[in-house]
Amino acid sequence: MSKDLKDSVKDVSDKVENAVDQGKEKLKDTANKAKDNLHDLKNDAKDKYHDAKNTVKDGFHDLKNKADDHFSGFQGKAEDFAASAEDEFNRLYGDEGKLESLVNFVRDRPILSLGVAGVVGIIVTKLLKCCCRKKN
Repeated sequence: MSKDLKDSVKDVSDKVENAVDQGKEKLKDTANKAKDNLHDLKNDAKDKYHDAKNTVKDGFHDLKNKADDHFSGFQGKAEDFAASAEDEFNRLYGDEGKLESLVNFVRDRPILSLGVAGVVGIIVTKLLKCCCRKKN
């Protein structure tokens, strides 16, 4: 081979080697940038998740506080009403043992008492409707 041809092959070989090295560097840079972008996306997703979680948590906390405020007022009114009803009941009927036990039962089991009162109300309403229809 001639010296010019060897030099030309060597130049081409060097240029190819430099191009491969540059390609490797660009590929490494691109891979590093992609890795950094993926890391940033992961951190952004975590931040948004935590923000959403905290927002929901705060919302439920606010809702709980509002419900507590609302029902605490209701509870106070119900207790006042129960006390005044008991006073009126005692004023009208005295302190008899059976009536006192009835008041204690209602105070101890308000949901059951409301259910019984509702059922009795429905029965009385049906009886009154039946009586009224027969007269017409």
